[in-house]
Amino acid sequence: MLALKLAAQAGIDAAAARIVLLGDKGNETPVAVIRRFDRDGNDGRIPYQSAATLLQASRDEDRSYTEIADAIRSHSHAPTEDVRQLWRRLILNLLITNVDDHLQNHGFLHVKHGLWRLAPAFDINPFPDKDRESKTWLNEQDRPITDVHMLMARASYFALDETQALAVLGEVHTAVSGWRQVALSSEVGLREDELDDF
Repeated sequence: MLALKLAAQAGIDAAAARIVLLGDKGNETPVAVIRRFDRDGNDGRIPYQSAATLLQASRDEDRSYTEIADAIRSHSHAPTEDVRQLWRRLILNLLITNVDDHLQNHGFLHVKHGLWRLAPAFDINPFPDKDRESKTWLNEQDRPITDVHMLMARASYFALDETQALAVLGEVHTAVSGWRQVALSSEVGLREDELDDF
């Protein structure tokens, strides 16, 4: 929940979610409930495919974000917007140490005539105790993403010039910097004594 709220504040199209308390009063367990984004207003199904499906790749293969960007350019209804959104997500993933960024955690929704859009971010898991190293490579040369300099050096591949990339970096950093306030909000509901783990 914390990661999804931070993502939304960072300008990322994130799935709507809320915390629901399950169990007996006094012994409740908080559970994150994420709204389905693959349904239309009449509860009809919107076709969805993961990045793995789009790239025809298995989860075990080492694949890259530049490959996802290339697929977006070939199949997206709004390619420039989608590759820029993908880069914004890469910045967030790095800053919050989301190293669970495999190809099934990126998806696409069908728009029309075989064209797709990047689906809302839905499975963002910070691992503050892990090394910052993405599961999906940046590209064949750079391999896993380990620092912001790598991302800045490749921003043009995601349709951003240096000024635009720095602005996005600043926006995402500002959102992530306020994580403690978001964590303590009623929407997330962490306690002060739980924050040290993050």
